Formats: sequence, structure tokens, C-alpha cells
Amino acid sequence: MPEEELELIGQFARKKLNADELYTFSLILCDNEIDRDSEKFTVSALHTLAKLFVGKTGIFDHNMKSKDQTARIYAAEVMTDPQRKTADGEDYTYIKAKAYMVRTEKNKDLIAEIDAGIKKETSVGCCIKDISCSICGRNIKTEGCEHQKGKVYGGKLCCYLLSEPTDAYEWSFVAVPAQKNAGVIKSFNPAQETAKLAEWANEYKNELKADIIRAAASVIPEMKSAALDEICDSLSLDMLREMRSAFDMSARKNLPVVRQLDCKKADGENENSEYKI
Repeated sequence: MPEEELELIGQFARKKLNADELYTFSLILCDNEIDRDSEKFTVSALHTLAKLFVGKTGIFDHNMKSKDQTARIYAAEVMTDPQRKTADGEDYTYIKAKAYMVRTEKNKDLIAEIDAGIKKETSVGCCIKDISCSICGRNIKTEGCEHQKGKVYGGKLCCYLLSEPTDAYEWSFVAVPAQKNAGVIKSFNPAQETAKLAEWANEYKNELKADIIRAAASVIPEMKSAALDEICDSLSLDMLREMRSAFDMSARKNLPVVRQLDCKKADGENENSEYKI
């Protein structure tokens, strides 16, 4: 994890956290697409919300209980995809947020569900000052109008425009979000994958070193294990594999496999008598 991201997360923590303690993921909070309620955020509202949502907690099903707090947003930005259009012809614009949680025994199942794409859809809770009709522009709260959202007037779909947000409360994992595109973004993190590969390679190298030192104890007992360990540290995995193979062969020659009980023929006894003590 980049140091600058750790610094952003550090703004909300009371102690310094390291990358191994944290689990992070990206999500789309909301966008300017017309949602299932025939409402949409304006682009200007998205820019305001991106700032308001930084530091806000993630919960489940908008249940305002502290025990349901699962994650916290530490960064958010407004993104635009000019190649994609909304139902009313605007460039598709959305808030991409980054959230973190601390890895614990309690939330390991949730992390697994997020990675598997089971816990994915999200919804936001916020306060909007201005709600207006996309057809006539009237303020629905103060004036009202005769148009019904979801219906088409003169070839134009009516929806309510949500603008001038004044607060952002929370974001939630939900089963069916009002906004179809809101949810956790699936992404490949090359830094994390590289770290995993490096960890596995180091574990394998330690196994090779242990096998070499064990075999060397019978072949060249005069050599101290600390010296051999230092030599192994400077070798590649291929060279370590060759060294282990060579020591194994030498060990088998020096210490051939023998029976636990020595077999000696005895006259006049049955064929199993040589195994008697």
C-alpha cells in the first residue's frame, strides 16, 4: 500500500497502522444515472458529496447502530466516462471512493464476502436541499408540479434532480440499491499480488535452506549451520535446489538405509528366525 494512502487513513486512526493490519477496497458511492426511484444526482451535487463522504462510516442496510460499523471512507473523487451516457444523455459521472477496515477475526468473513463479490451493492444516506423536476425545473419541496417522475413528456423522461447536498450521513451494504451501479469495484492490485508472491518465494527459500542444513549435518558435520545459512542467503532458488539435491545424494551415500534388526541366518530354524531378538 502506498505511503500516501496510509497517511490518509491515519487521519481517522488514533494509532499508526501498517499495511498488514488493513484491508482496503474501492466502491462507487453514487452517480448521475437515473435510479430506480426516477431520481438522479446532478454533477455539481456529486462534487459536493465526494468531499462530504470522506471520513463517513459504512454500515448495513442503513441501520444506524454503532455495532454495525464496518469500514470508513478515506478518499473520494468524481470520475467521468465520456464514452458512456446516462438515460437522459449526460456523460456518465460517478463518485469513486476508497474505504478501509482493520483486519480482525470478527470481520474476516466480511472481507472474504467482499473479495468474492457477494457483499457488493451499496447505497448512500445524505441530506439534499434542492429537489427539482427535470421537465419544468420547479422545486418539488416548495412548489411542486404536475409532472410525474418516471413518465415521458414530449420525448423527455421526467425525473427528480437532486442538488445542493448539505450533509452525508453514511453508506451501506444493501441487497438492492436504488442506484443500479453503486457498489464495490472489482480491481486487480498489482502491489498486493507482488507482495504475496515475494512472501511465498521467501517461505520456499527458507524450506530449501532448512533441508540443506539438515543434510549437511551428516555430510560435513564440521561446518557450522550459521555459516551455511549465510552462504544460502546469497544463492538463487535454482542454486539452492541444486545444492539440496547434491547434499541429499551425499547423505544417502554416507548413511545408507539399514534394517532396524540385523538379519543373520541360523541353522535349523524356520525362515523368520533371523528377525528374532
